[in-house]
Amino acid sequence: MSSSRVEPLTSPVPPAPRARGGGGDPIGIVLWLGRSLVRHWDLLWQMAATDLRGRYVGSSLGLFWSVIHPLIMIVIYTLVFSRVIGARLPGTSNAYGYGVYLCSALLPWTGFLEVVTRSTTIFVDNANLVRKVAFPKVVLYGFVTVSAAINLGLALAVLLVVMMLIGHPLQPTLLLWLPFIALQLLFALGIGMVLSVLHVFLRDTAQLVAVGLNVLFWLTPVIYVEEILPAWLRRLEPFNPLYLFSKTHHQLVMDGVVPSATRTAGLVVLTFLVLAIGTAVYRRFRADILDEL
Repeated sequence: MSSSRVEPLTSPVPPAPRARGGGGDPIGIVLWLGRSLVRHWDLLWQMAATDLRGRYVGSSLGLFWSVIHPLIMIVIYTLVFSRVIGARLPGTSNAYGYGVYLCSALLPWTGFLEVVTRSTTIFVDNANLVRKVAFPKVVLYGFVTVSAAINLGLALAVLLVVMMLIGHPLQPTLLLWLPFIALQLLFALGIGMVLSVLHVFLRDTAQLVAVGLNVLFWLTPVIYVEEILPAWLRRLEPFNPLYLFSKTHHQLVMDGVVPSATRTAGLVVLTFLVLAIGTAVYRRFRADILDEL
C-alpha cells in the first residue's frame, strides 16, 4: 500500500511581492511620488493649464491678469509702507527698501498658502472627477503645485522688474532664491497631502487650516522685522520652519547673504520628511478616500 506525503499545515507561505515603485522607507516613498508625477506629466500640465485659463475665463485680458494682480499688490505695498507710512529698513538707504523686504518673503508665502489651502480641499472640490474618472489621483497634487508655481513665478518676475525700476540692487544671491522657493512649495505640498486626507473624513479641516495659517502668518516675520518681537517669542522662532524660510528669503534678496549650511540642510531634510509623511498618508488612505467621497 503506497503512502503519500502530506504537507504540514504550518508550511511557510511565500511572501507577497513587494509593491513596485517604492517601499516603506522615506526615500522610496518620495521617489514613488516623483516617478508618479513625471510619468503623468502630460496630464498634470494639461490640468494646470486648464486651471490657469479657467481663473480668467470670459475676461478680456485673460492670463494677463496673472501679471496685473501681483503688480498692483507690489506697487501698493511698496508705496504704502515706504511713502505713506514711511517705514525704513535698518541698514538700507533705498527709500523703497522696506517694500522690497516685505515682498521678498510675502510672495513665497502666497505660493505656500495657495498650495496648502488648495491641496486641503482637492478631493472634496473634485469629488465627481475622483469618483467617476479613472486616472492617478496623485496628479491632483501635482497640478495644484505647478499652477501655484507658475503664478508665483510671474509675481517674482514682476518684483524683479520693480526692483530694477526703483534702483534696488540685484544681489548675486538671487540665483539661490528660486531653489529655496521651490523647497518651500514642496514643504507646502507635503503638509497639503496630509490635510487633504484629513479633510475627506473631517470636513472642518479646511476652516481650521485657514485660521491656523492666519495665526501663523502674523507669528512669522514676513512683513515685519523680527527685532520688534518680544524676547520670549524670538527664542521660539527658530522652531518655526516658515520663519527659517522667510529669514532666508530676506537675506538672499536684501543682504546678499547665503544661508548657513546648517539651516540649508535642516530645511532640506525637514521638507523631505514632510513630503515623505504626506505621500505615505495618501498611499495608506487612497482607497478609503474613494469610499468616503
